[in-house]
Amino acid sequence: MIRYRRLSALLLGIWLGAGILTDVAVTQNFQTVDQFLQSPGNVNTSIRLNAIGRDRERVLLRRNAAEENNRIFENWERVQIGLGALFFMLLLFGERPTILMLGLCLAMFAIVVAERFLLTPRIIDLGRAIDDLPAADPAVKKFRVLHGFYSGLDILKLLLGLGLAVRLTIKPKQDKDRFAREYAATTGRLK
Repeated sequence: MIRYRRLSALLLGIWLGAGILTDVAVTQNFQTVDQFLQSPGNVNTSIRLNAIGRDRERVLLRRNAAEENNRIFENWERVQIGLGALFFMLLLFGERPTILMLGLCLAMFAIVVAERFLLTPRIIDLGRAIDDLPAADPAVKKFRVLHGFYSGLDILKLLLGLGLAVRLTIKPKQDKDRFAREYAATTGRLK
């Protein structure tokens, strides 16, 4: 017999764990640029960076890191849509899902869809446009607001997922007479 509850918990764990790893990876991309410029690893690279100018290189390397992050988010959001759909199907056709569990899953799925189709394209476009703008520019402020909103939704999705994980791991109280009632209903016999 397939253990839908266990399979659902495993899939949810993969979804949440990979999401956390993705968030860590994208924040590390920008930090790696500064670490690399501070300590490039060998003398020849350091000499070349000094000749070009580390501040000039920093702009290019940060732009590259931003593009890497864009691809990571776009690809991860596509994967999440698939994971969310599969997870919902497991819950729906599994062992007696509750409305709460289905609702939490749908809320997580809705967040991913909103991020993928509403927020990410706008954040990417603004991120590319603001590189040469001063920090006080309205486009920079809008980028920060959208980025903060995205981060807030991601945290909400994680919290919903943790709530769902708790709900999946707490087994409902077993009904001792359930088997007898189901047997009686299928055979037409009553106690």
